[in-house]
Amino acid sequence: MSNPLIRTLTLVALLSAGSAQAFVIDGNLSDWGVHHNGNASDWTPNSSVAAYKIEDQHDSYLSPGYGGQTYDAEAMYVAWDASNLYIAIATGHSPLTPNNPNSDTYGPGDIAIDFGVNGSFDYGIALLGSGTTTSGHVYSNVNWALGLWTSTGAWTGYYDPSIAGNIALADPAHPTSILSGTDRGTGTVAYTTIGQNNYGIWAGDLHYFYEVSVPLSSFGTDWANGNHFDVHWSENCANDSILVDPPVTVTSVPEPGTLALLPLGMLGLAALRRNKAAIDVRHKPIV
Repeated sequence: MSNPLIRTLTLVALLSAGSAQAFVIDGNLSDWGVHHNGNASDWTPNSSVAAYKIEDQHDSYLSPGYGGQTYDAEAMYVAWDASNLYIAIATGHSPLTPNNPNSDTYGPGDIAIDFGVNGSFDYGIALLGSGTTTSGHVYSNVNWALGLWTSTGAWTGYYDPSIAGNIALADPAHPTSILSGTDRGTGTVAYTTIGQNNYGIWAGDLHYFYEVSVPLSSFGTDWANGNHFDVHWSENCANDSILVDPPVTVTSVPEPGTLALLPLGMLGLAALRRNKAAIDVRHKPIV
């Protein structure tokens, strides 16, 4: 193989290894390491995940509210690479659930992110979108709707989590939907609408999944400065919520294609070394 071709293949392999996307955003969490074998370990992700939390419950009372499996937040996973933040959610709550508080049904909420871990939830990622938000978009300066529960776990007395009276009483630790905010960037959201069973020890329970990818640039200096952050999700009623607290620093997510492409680059480098050694031998003066 000629030197120019070896150098070209080596360069392409090494550069491509750092540019592939870490997760396919399709609602399938198998690339996160989540499986459905009917075992507790089904929820444990692979090493590419920076942080996660598992709350596979099977009870009518959740926390801080009720609703059983149909309002259960099962697990959440967080990872990132040089370009994007990735979030995956497993829940017993169907994305098709109507948001009709007067009939006691509540749709899915949005993802809330708290940089500085001070309870401010500075950013929101719209999951399904609404009249004021678009699915996959990142918002700052968010005005949040809150769940139906006070900080002591008592009902606020309101059915609609978005009205002012409820917001005044509800626990700000459980933001639900983005009511308004400043659009900061566009990402991608995928989710499943058909319940899947055989995940975890409660094999008969149905589960639904969300996957999200948003550009890190959406978070401006909050991400650039390496600020500690939390990620929170709940349905609009906040019957159950889940929060992940990633480490402050973490190695970038290994990306698909890296393991396949890096050996090609290494082989190219080895070939170059062998070629150089052969040339050195041929040109060595006879003594």
